Amino acid sequence: MRKIITFALLMFVSLIPQPLSAQNNPVKFTDILPQLENILMDLSSNINQFENILSTMDTSAKANQNYNQQKNIFLSSVLAISTISTICEYERDLMTLFIDLREKNRQKFYDVRIESLETAVRQINTMQKQIQINYTILPPNFFESPLVRKERITIQSTIDLMNQIIELLRSVSRGQ
Repeated sequence: MRKIITFALLMFVSLIPQPLSAQNNPVKFTDILPQLENILMDLSSNINQFENILSTMDTSAKANQNYNQQKNIFLSSVLAISTISTICEYERDLMTLFIDLREKNRQKFYDVRIESLETAVRQINTMQKQIQINYTILPPNFFESPLVRKERITIQSTIDLMNQIIELLRSVSRGQ
């Protein structure tokens, strides 16, 4: 009989609604800090990749006999990749400064950081479209396909990293 009463009591208690702890505990900046730091390291790695790509493009252009005929298209791609790299550096540096702010001051900048990162993602997408158009115009032997593939992967990785930062910042800013 005791077993039945104990079982019935346990069933009754389990049916009483319990507040979810996840709803009561907002995400704090310290919760996302390790993820942010890892993402910023990955973003730095992508910046280095862009520098390597630009160096390889320069070497490839000098060795290519079609360079003079396609110089404007090539330079457009170089400028687009340089711009993407500069945007990455800018956002990485601002996020580093953001992390170093005192909590009281950091709270004032969440919306601005999110907006800046969203703008950066749109700009990078635009640069990526420009690069894709350029490569449809260039002759097939102008660039090595592994370089173009490396470019696309690095650009997409950069966009993904910035979107991850945006989501992390939103998770904290919603809890405030």
